[in-house]
Amino acid sequence: MADPVRTDTSERAWFLRCSADEVADRAVLVGDRGRVTKAATLLDDARVLNEDRGLSAVTGTYQGQRVTVAAFGMGAPIAGVVLHELAMLGVRRFLRLGTVLGVGGTALGSLVLAEGAVRNESTSGTYLPIGFPAIADHEMNTALRSALAAGSRPWTAGLIASYDGFYTEMFAAEPARAAETRARMDELGRYGVKAVDMETSAVLVVARAVGAQAASLCLASVDGLSQDKLTDGRTEAEVELLVTGLTALASVG
Repeated sequence: MADPVRTDTSERAWFLRCSADEVADRAVLVGDRGRVTKAATLLDDARVLNEDRGLSAVTGTYQGQRVTVAAFGMGAPIAGVVLHELAMLGVRRFLRLGTVLGVGGTALGSLVLAEGAVRNESTSGTYLPIGFPAIADHEMNTALRSALAAGSRPWTAGLIASYDGFYTEMFAAEPARAAETRARMDELGRYGVKAVDMETSAVLVVARAVGAQAASLCLASVDGLSQDKLTDGRTEAEVELLVTGLTALASVG
């Protein structure tokens, strides 16, 4: 696997606009840049690195460990760009902290730890052949399991299926697609898939391709079958997601 680390620490990443000396060796990847703001309140000495194109990023310390938190928006292509640029700057561990549609009995408000992912998005195929498995890093998942066990929020572990088409494959906004979408979610649940998103499989594969470790822990904010959304306690749940992920990431290595 190619090593993308640059030797010139003064060179700035194309989209993230930051340099190697401004990032940590580990990073949290979030979709919503509002989560970067939330994470910054949990970090000590948080410093904003970028806000261009909505790709907000900060670096600070958590439990004595330097950590970078970066937003990518939505979808596997830009998640891959952000991960790849951070890897070029020297980041070696990546943790996706986001939201998913729960399937297979996953309850709203619970956390979902990805043991692996179904590669139904296209970005990862530009890095490694489709036969290459999307598997979470064992060391990082061990740390995440410990942090989850120490918390009070319900959680589950299993597969996450990642897709490109939110309204065409994941969430039926049109009645004509409802039956097809529900059948897809039902089938995924029967085969042990716990949740659906747009990025996890790409994060796991792209990280492997660039020689880094990666894991994914997400909050089930939507029921993939009923399409009910988590409303009560959503803010508290997202903070707990961040605390759990940061605690695990800080403990690794």
